[in-house]
Formats: sequence, C-alpha cells, structure tokens
Amino acid sequence: MRIIPQIETPASESYASFEESLIKIINGMKKSGLSGLGRPEGLPSVVLEQNFGINTLILCKDLKDRYENLNTAYAFNMRDKNRISIVSDLMTLKRIGVKDIIVSEGLHPLKTMFKSAKPVYDIDVFGLALILKRDFMNSLHGVDGLDFFNLGVVIGASALADGLKAKKLIKTGVDRLIVSYAGENPDVNMINYIKSENKEVFLYIRESDIKYPLDDFIKSNEDLNIDGIIVKVVSEKSNIFTQYFEKNGI
Repeated sequence: MRIIPQIETPASESYASFEESLIKIINGMKKSGLSGLGRPEGLPSVVLEQNFGINTLILCKDLKDRYENLNTAYAFNMRDKNRISIVSDLMTLKRIGVKDIIVSEGLHPLKTMFKSAKPVYDIDVFGLALILKRDFMNSLHGVDGLDFFNLGVVIGASALADGLKAKKLIKTGVDRLIVSYAGENPDVNMINYIKSENKEVFLYIRESDIKYPLDDFIKSNEDLNIDGIIVKVVSEKSNIFTQYFEKNGI
C-alpha cells in the first residue's frame, strides 16, 4: 500500500525553505518504504494543494525540473476556481507535463450543520471531467484522442448520494476516486464497486484525524481493497511523517 503526503503551499514561508523541507519528507518516505517501493510508478509521490500561498503550479514545475523521478499531483477545491481559472491551470499543467489532478468539493451538506444547503459551483467535478475526458483540452493543442490527465476526485463514502456520485463520476471517465475518511469506516461495498470498475481508489485523511501511530493506522486499513492512503499534513517541518521518521531512526 502506498502512502502519499498532501500539503498546501504556505503563505508566509520562503519558497526555498518550504521546498527543502518537502524534499526531506519525500526522501524519508522512500527510505522508510511508505512510498510503496515496487508499486506502480505512475502514482504521485506527493500531492501539492493550491491555497492562498505560493503558486502551486510553479512548485510543481520546479520539482519536476529538479527531481527527475518525482511525480507530483496538483490539487484544488472547485469552490475556489471559476472556469477561466480552471482552464488556465489545465493549459499550464499540460505545458509543464503534470498529469495528475485531484479535486474536491468539500463535504456533502447533509454531513455538515447546513443540511438544507445546496452546493453551487461555477464548474462542478462532473463538468471538469467532461472538459478533461471529452477531448476539449486535447483539441486546444491539436492532439486528438490523447487522454493526457489522470483525474482524481475526493468523495464521501457514507451517504446514499456519495454512492450515486461515485457511479456518475466513473461513467464520466475519472481515473481515481479518493474516499474522504473522517473517523468512520468507509463503505466497503462502495470501495469494492470502484475497484470492480478498474479505477484506483485511495483513502484521504487529515493527520489530525489519525488518533494512533501511523504504522498502526496503516495496518488497520490493510484489509481494504485500496491502492493507498493520502494523508493531509499541516506543516512540512513537523508532522506525522517526520515523527514516524524520528521514531524509526530515519
């Protein structure tokens, strides 16, 4: 099972300092075996999430240029992007050769305190899947029939609406589904369904929701039919991974 760290680009820290600490995490992952040595090489080594800090597109390009075997994934929340911004990012990502995209829409309103709310986006994940998988991006570059991007979508796995969304996303052509884990065991039937459709499936969890040592958490999910776990960390300097490295002398 592959473990993949996800981190937002910082707002205040210098670019060089952030990148240096990030590379230490990635090297520690390789030494520890958490990165899944011997697993499919197409999977990302790290997920970089765009927030209000350093431009993640620049970071993706710099890491790709400087570290030949480092595969990055670009992540963002659909609520933060209008269609002009999304298409601009897609064109830039294709230009710099970053294939992996992970998007989220947040929790379903039924799982929040605003149960009657209706999520509204300029473009939702289904619209993005159509842009990526129906040759729109390829036609912009004069290349027909080339499925360039690997699209992953973060979903829930507890409400009926989550299962319906997973089926629709698979039909639309997404490559990966990332099941959000917040302390409740995900629906095993949904995970098995996703795998039966030959799609990759990952768990997504914030490090603050992991209540016991990382290796114990990994073991507790080994029986699930998943390709890996994406762990969202807050700081690249001190987090659940650096604690694991210190504990194991890495």
